[in-house]
Formats: sequence, structure tokens, C-alpha cells
Amino acid sequence: MYQSTRHWLEENWNDSLTLRQWWQLMNDARLSFPRWPSAWFGQDATKEDQNEIARAFADAAVIGAPSGLGVLMGAPVTMTFGTEEQKQRWLPSLATGVEGWCQLFSEPGAGSDLASVTCRAERDGDEWVINGQKVWTSGALHSTRGMLVARNDFDQPKHKGLTYFIIDLEQPGVEIRPIKQMNGAAHFNEVFFSDARVSDADRVSDINNGWAVTAATLGFERSGLSEGAFGGVRVPAGKQAGFLDRPVGELLEYVKASRSHPDEYGGLLSTLRTIPVTAGINEIQKQKMVSLYTNERIAEMTHERIASTMKKGESPGAEASTMKLHWTNGLRISRDLGMELLGAEGMLTGDDLPVEGKVQHFFLSMPSASIAGGSDEVQRNIIGEKSLGLPKDAQTDPKTPFKDVPKN
Repeated sequence: MYQSTRHWLEENWNDSLTLRQWWQLMNDARLSFPRWPSAWFGQDATKEDQNEIARAFADAAVIGAPSGLGVLMGAPVTMTFGTEEQKQRWLPSLATGVEGWCQLFSEPGAGSDLASVTCRAERDGDEWVINGQKVWTSGALHSTRGMLVARNDFDQPKHKGLTYFIIDLEQPGVEIRPIKQMNGAAHFNEVFFSDARVSDADRVSDINNGWAVTAATLGFERSGLSEGAFGGVRVPAGKQAGFLDRPVGELLEYVKASRSHPDEYGGLLSTLRTIPVTAGINEIQKQKMVSLYTNERIAEMTHERIASTMKKGESPGAEASTMKLHWTNGLRISRDLGMELLGAEGMLTGDDLPVEGKVQHFFLSMPSASIAGGSDEVQRNIIGEKSLGLPKDAQTDPKTPFKDVPKN
């Protein structure tokens, strides 16, 4: 698979192609998402084959497949719960990078307790009217659509009165405000809905079945986060990012010039190898490297279990939560080890430092990783309750209408 992919790259890569044309070529060759079903732009490939394809792209140092939450979560949600019409309408745009999607779940009053969302969806003929606020929305400014869970029935228990939509963000009534982070980036956003509209044709699954789709979406996110970057150079998908009609050769130079830092979704494995260590590596640091390797191997085996579950048409369960914990654990070890290897220089910032200050930037980015995709504490609760059979925390009667649930 590696050699055949390298041969395809040698025959097809051309600096003058636009990003739109390049991603279309990749998709036609079924190289963008080889593990997707053959009916939907994939090859039903094994994990090993996917890794070989990714390695070929990385070694060739060319632009890889579209990335983002649309392909990480939106595509599997559409394949699992979407109608045939929805699959025909949404999957091609995701597979070719024409659209980027975001996840409209968390709210100021409903973070870890996601089932307590109050963003309101009211039926109006063939449309729904959306009012409310979402927060910590990754990549909203570069997104065409959003995966939205909203409350349509306050008389139902909190897990029952929810419905799931794919909403167009390019419309009146949608306001997106970036949130500045301590690492200088604005990866997260607030999103405000004021009488925004979404067609009933864009509703995913049944009315009041939004929680089941939401839980599946989180499972896809948690199981996918640990896979790391796709092979090749990453460029944001979607027309809002402004790259689709630029030549790929120009984009490669742009990415190199930007000196992109590893963020909370990247990691430091490749960067750690390039840190100049003058005092040598001590035994504790060697043990941390072994822990990184062990964590990675366990994650790969867990991912195979999840892939097997999904091939049966089932959504990932508590094992997806273990994948999320593997991911954050690996990032945490990488963060600490990187700062140890830098020594006193770890207290400084700037591009003139070893590896262009990437380790320090990652240190400032890491705290959000333990929250993204559901906090680590929530993942441990899921594992304890669903896999270990531990008793659940005390909670309101699940039959209580949401409007009667005490609010803090």
C-alpha cells in the first residue's frame, strides 16, 4: 500500500493544482479516507493500510486529506443516522474538503452535564427556529455547518426532549465570537442563535432522539482524537478558511513560513526528537518515553476494537472513553517531558528558542485537551458505570420533566 500510494503521488502531485482540485483527485482515488466504507469514498481499509497511506503522504511532504470535526464526527454520524438523501447531500462536501463543520454542544450552563442544554428549537412548519447560546465551539469561524443539539420539548425528561440538527451557519441570526486563549490562539468560539432557522430535512434521526445521536457523536470524537494528524501537511477544510482555490505549491510554502506550532490536538512526539539535549537523558525521562510508547500501542489496540464495533453498525461505547484518556495521557506526558528536556529555557517564549518555541506553545495549549471531547473526569465516570458496573452518582429522577429539574 505504501509503494502504490507513493507511485500515485509521483504521478498526480502538481504544485499548480488548486487545493480544491487536489482534494478531489485524492477523493477520486479513495486515498483521503481509506477506512470509510467503499460505498462512500473509502476502501474499507485496515488500520495498517491506512497507516501506510498516511506514511506515504508524510514522506512525500505533500498536502494530506481534509481534516476537522466534519470528517471526524459529522461523516460517521451521517453514515450511521442520516437518511440516504442526507448522505448524498453532505458526505461529498466533507470528503472533498469543500465544507468544514463544527460541534454545537456545550453551553454556559451545560458543559459536562450536556443533557441539560437549554438552546431552544421550536417547530415552524417545515423549519425549526433556534434560539440560545453555545460555547467552547472549536473552529466555528471556519465552518459552513454545525452539528447542533437543541431542546425541543421542556416537558420531557432532560435526555428525552432533545433533537439533533445540521444547521447552516451562514445565515442571519447566527453570531460567532472568538475566545482568546492564553497561547495566543482563538481556537474556541461562542455562538449565539437569534431566530436562526434550520430545515426539518436537516434534522438527524427522530424528534426527541437527539441524545442518542449526541452520545454517538461524542463516541466518534473520543475514538478519533487519539488517531493524531492525517498523513501529509494539514490545511483547514471549508471555503471559510480561504484556501480552496489557492495553488497547493503556494500553500505548502505558506504552511512552512507560518511555522505552525503543535496545538492541543497535535502532540510533541516528532518535536521531542529534535530538542538538543546537552546534559543527556536521565532514567526518569527514559521511563517517560517508554510510557509514551506503551500508551500509543494500547491506544492502537483499543482503536481496533472500536473499528470492529463500528463495522458491525454499532456506536462505540465506553472503550471510546478509554481512547480519549489515552490521548490526553500521551499529551500530558509529552508536555512534561518536553519542558524537562528544555530545562530553564522552558520558561521563555519566542521563535528563536530551540524548535522555534513549539514546546512552550504546546505547554500553554495543553490544558484544553483534558476538557475537549468531554472532560477526563466524565470519561472516568463513563468507564466506571458502563464497563465496571460502579453505582451512578445521585441524580434527579430520570422521569422528571426538564422544566421541573432544579437549576443552579
